[in-house]
Amino acid sequence: MSYTKRAVRAFTLVFVINIIAAFLGYLARVVLARNLTVAEYGLFFSIFTLINFLGAFIGLGMGESLVKYIPEFLVKKEYHKIKNAVILVILASLATFILLGILLSIFSGFLGELYFKNPFATPVLFLFIIIMLLISFKGILRTVFQAFQDMKLFALMYLLENLFLLILFLFLFKLKKDIFIASYVYVLANLFIIIIFLPLFFRAFTSFKHKAFIDKDVFKKMFRFGILVIASNVGGIIILYTDTLLLTFFRSLEEVGIYNVVVPTVMIIQFFPSSIASVIFPMVSELWARKKKAYLAQGLKMLYQYSFVIMIPSVLIALSFSQTILRLMFGQAYAGGGLAMQVLLIAIIFLGLQAITSTILAAIGQPAINTKILAQGAVINLVLNILIIPRLGIVGAALTSLLSYFYIALRCMLELKRFIRVDIPWLSWLKTLFAGLIMLVAIFFLKNSLAQIIDLNIYLQAIICAAIGGLLYLLLILALKIVDLQEIKGLASHVMNR
Repeated sequence: MSYTKRAVRAFTLVFVINIIAAFLGYLARVVLARNLTVAEYGLFFSIFTLINFLGAFIGLGMGESLVKYIPEFLVKKEYHKIKNAVILVILASLATFILLGILLSIFSGFLGELYFKNPFATPVLFLFIIIMLLISFKGILRTVFQAFQDMKLFALMYLLENLFLLILFLFLFKLKKDIFIASYVYVLANLFIIIIFLPLFFRAFTSFKHKAFIDKDVFKKMFRFGILVIASNVGGIIILYTDTLLLTFFRSLEEVGIYNVVVPTVMIIQFFPSSIASVIFPMVSELWARKKKAYLAQGLKMLYQYSFVIMIPSVLIALSFSQTILRLMFGQAYAGGGLAMQVLLIAIIFLGLQAITSTILAAIGQPAINTKILAQGAVINLVLNILIIPRLGIVGAALTSLLSYFYIALRCMLELKRFIRVDIPWLSWLKTLFAGLIMLVAIFFLKNSLAQIIDLNIYLQAIICAAIGGLLYLLLILALKIVDLQEIKGLASHVMNR
């Protein structure tokens, strides 16, 4: 099967499943927000953010190295190294989890009293230590499926997890509505996923009839790669989570709660580029090992072009109805996040481009470049957050994310050109942006006109405006020849033909 066919089919599968999964996960957040107070919701995600931040250190980044090296081991037929690599990741994850779990237990009282400033924080934090263990092990399973390019299982894990979360929230909140029930749901959902997918993991793990042992050379290779990856991940996580951590410290849990309905609402758009990134990592690693740079350059240009075409209308439509979306999904108490949501929607464009570019850099064995750029972006983000969040709150947090993502995306693209001669589609991007701005003007015109002509429900009005604006955008990108229909048909035929 050709690389194009494999990439398109895998991406289509992952993208469709991720969209469904993202929708279910978003509904789960809606149910959670509507059954907790704004302060409880803020506390829940303050703790969740801290756990995710610390979780970046679990396994010392060696989990990500599986996606890099397993495809290489398969190409070189070094099958004995595959088991070694997986065992090393499991051992490293357990060791680092135990250390972090002990530290969190020791400082739980301090964190609850002086940082979270809430009496429920300490017992909830202990529940989240368990959640951190389950998430870490679940991540190993998912990474192994990704490394073997079994994208169906890779995507299904995320889908079923969000489905379980939604079902459990709906059921258990009928019994009692508090932050402890919410924490128990996360424990159960992650446990169910591990139980379901563990046999499939063992099937992949035991398919190679080689004795498992600790290979020092494999360890050194994975450890070196992992340290660079973890440094890169920490930079990215600082940018992603510093907002919530500093909002918790400088502002109120209510603001944290509002910000944490804004972020997942915006991040739905990120699932398109993140789906691409998850599919192309092992494939790019294999292509790079086979020295097929021409395929990479051609494919990357298409990814840049079509990612932008898809993200722009999604961003601008959501920007037009930010308060309406928050009010509809989470209630009036969260509508104050509209401006912060608009700023983050612009930021998500740059985050999407960066997700694709940084994945390519890591897959061709250049994680150090990601590390350097993300570290610089993290410093920019941290400094600006400390300066701006105390004054502007959630709007300041969103603004710092926008500036940081812009810097990182631009630097990553410029660095990638040193290794792959890809033509960045600047003209296509400008034409796409022009089409998007025309759509945006049309939407605002329709909103004002409909309000004067007929008394419509605000949500029905939003649907009509978005549909007409989206149709106008589609016509414009075809008229401006941003999208090549023959190219699209060719890609579709690759998906359909087996």
